[in-house]
Amino acid sequence: MNKFFSIITPVYNRSKYLEKTIKSVLNQKYKNFEYIIVDGKSNDRTSIILNKYKSKINIISEKDHGMYDAIKKGFKVAKGKYFMWLNSDDFLKDNCSLLNAYNYLKKYKKEWITGNISFVTESEKKIKTYFPLIYPRFIIKAGLAHGCFWGFIQQENTIFSQRLYKKSGGINNVYKMAGDYDLWRRFANFEKITSVPISIAVQRKWKGQLTSDMDFYYSEINKKKCLFNFFYIFRFLLSVIFIFKFFFLGTFNRSQKETNR
Repeated sequence: MNKFFSIITPVYNRSKYLEKTIKSVLNQKYKNFEYIIVDGKSNDRTSIILNKYKSKINIISEKDHGMYDAIKKGFKVAKGKYFMWLNSDDFLKDNCSLLNAYNYLKKYKKEWITGNISFVTESEKKIKTYFPLIYPRFIIKAGLAHGCFWGFIQQENTIFSQRLYKKSGGINNVYKMAGDYDLWRRFANFEKITSVPISIAVQRKWKGQLTSDMDFYYSEINKKKCLFNFFYIFRFLLSVIFIFKFFFLGTFNRSQKETNR
């Protein structure tokens, strides 16, 4: 285990955004990471792009049984202390993303964190970033961290230890869309997730992406799709309280300690 981070990107015929994803990782100021891209034998320009960066990334190119099968293959050979996966249409927020995550994890030794909510749409092209949301452990364990109750945990902004990944049994590649939901639920049997006000990655929203088929997603997790979620207001208020305590009370406490020195 000689790397701090292992980052996995699964890809299959998604060359349109892939190079930006790769560059966002390779341009990081913090360099103690390995980057593994698992290609399911794409037949578009993916292989051309991967060949361009083959000296800087680890490439697994073979047929798979879907996104989570590819991710599982990547984590199987990963050696980092902490894991994350970045889909081929998403990207790290800026060149300090891994450095900020490293500084936090090195100091606080957390097993599982999630950062600020960030996304960009194909039409607007402007990144929107919001403070991190709070996910009580019992909510995740009960299978309620989905869009019709507490809300989803943003996968690309979530980092977890190799220890926790292996302890939980890892990715279940039976899933086609809800593998992250299933993994978080099993993580919650062992650890709580810590919400951290740092920016890690950006989710790209575009027409035709896999996550747009929410009917299939809800069928995978055996839940009913809803039209409106009344619980979002409670999540929002709890998250606002957390941010207030983190920035205001945390700063106040540090100032008090300095005053009393």
